[in-house]
Amino acid sequence: MNIKNYQEIIDLTDYLAVSNEYLIRKFTEGGNYLIIDSFGDFLILERDKVDAVFSTIWNDLYGPISEEIPHILN
Repeated sequence: MNIKNYQEIIDLTDYLAVSNEYLIRKFTEGGNYLIIDSFGDFLILERDKVDAVFSTIWNDLYGPISEEIPHILN
C-alpha cells in the first residue's frame, strides 16, 4: 500500500524523525508507530510489538559469531 492513498493516516500521527530513507511517525493516540519508506510504502508497528520486532532484527544482525550461519554485522 502507498501512503499517498491514505493521507488520513498521516493526519493521525506526529513526526518523530527521518532515518535515511525512512520517515518515522507516531500515532497521537495509542502510541503505535508509522514507518514510511521513500517509495511511500508504509508499515504500522504496534507499540507492544516493537521490542519483539527489533529484537529479532538486532539478533539477526548482531547474533553470536559461534553460530553456523554468520550474522551480517559480525
